[in-house]
Amino acid sequence: MEFTNFKTLVREEIARRTGEQYRVRINDVMKNNGVVLSGITMMQDDSNISPTIYLNHLYEAYENGEVTLESIVEEVLDTYEKNKVNRSVDMRFFMNYESIKDRIIFKLIHAERNEELLKDVPHIRYLDLAIVFQCLVSEEMFGNATIMIHNAHLKIWDTTIEEIYRNAIQNTPKLQKYDIKNMRDILCEMMLLEEMEGIGESGQDACFKELPDSVPMYVLSNKARVQGAACILYPGILKDFAAAIRSDFYILPSSIHEVILLPAQGEEDREALKQMVREVNASQVEREEVLSDSVYYFDREQNELQVL
Repeated sequence: MEFTNFKTLVREEIARRTGEQYRVRINDVMKNNGVVLSGITMMQDDSNISPTIYLNHLYEAYENGEVTLESIVEEVLDTYEKNKVNRSVDMRFFMNYESIKDRIIFKLIHAERNEELLKDVPHIRYLDLAIVFQCLVSEEMFGNATIMIHNAHLKIWDTTIEEIYRNAIQNTPKLQKYDIKNMRDILCEMMLLEEMEGIGESGQDACFKELPDSVPMYVLSNKARVQGAACILYPGILKDFAAAIRSDFYILPSSIHEVILLPAQGEEDREALKQMVREVNASQVEREEVLSDSVYYFDREQNELQVL
């Protein structure tokens, strides 16, 4: 079955099950790296917002014979019930710059892979990446959702990209605090949770013995582990880390959500690092979550981040 026909069938069945008081629509949403996903929304007559439930992965499961159309409809309805907002939201707050300027944050995306998106959103180029901006909506309204800032918003607010960047560079570290953890500690936590739950301190000792000591690596993200790669932009964070480890270091972009910091020891094969990043991105990271295939290097004497 073609994806178009699949979406039509799902929409029609959802509309039949929910009744005339719901408006059921299929929308195409452009995600990171030019990925376009098809999502279904259901809005009651007295509501102007709805969670978007993406159908692409459900279609793949259907084509593979893993699920039936009926089970997909049930899953979509169940997901909607768990995430729906039972009221309308007055979006006029977003039209007033003074009311949202303290909620403007930034994130990092790949510039070349997002050429179409960058035509429509204010951005600042940074190495082979681009800094783009969002409004972090209060938890009381949407549960910490974000609204992408477009060029049209700057016109409505009568402001500039320089102004929203100044706000974002102040707001983002405060609203999305950074977190740096040793990779060894993270792996051990995962092992303890998945395989050694409840076995006590001796289990922790065994865990540490199984993990290599030779190359220390650190994971940088924000506390929520969402769009955390942007933490590399926080003022002073790279300089302070270099001072703490007394070394230059590499940045390996594991996804848009986090990066790996690798202290330089003078023996690294840079081409091998690049190849590793490319292979991980191709095989382990969803396309819309890839940040870059590049490797970056922080020179602490120059206090400068370079793309290799």
